[in-house]
Amino acid sequence: MQIDGNVRDELAAVAASDFEGVPLGEAVRRLLREHKIRRAMERYAEMRANPEEWASYQAEARLADQVAGEGLPPARDEYPEYNQ
Repeated sequence: MQIDGNVRDELAAVAASDFEGVPLGEAVRRLLREHKIRRAMERYAEMRANPEEWASYQAEARLADQVAGEGLPPARDEYPEYNQ
């Protein structure tokens, strides 16, 4: 991949100052991860701005939460050593 020298130097500075001097490839991975997280947060904000869409999302999330724990024993029974 060809990259402009100025961009490479700027990335190296970010890697050094913000990411404890990791290699440039790792800095790019971290920046991409931050970008994906920021996009997800922006999408949540867009959904919240639309009451119908937000209500639909919340209803779907509640269904997923209800199913996620099915069949699991209560934590109180599974870890009695932590009960007081």
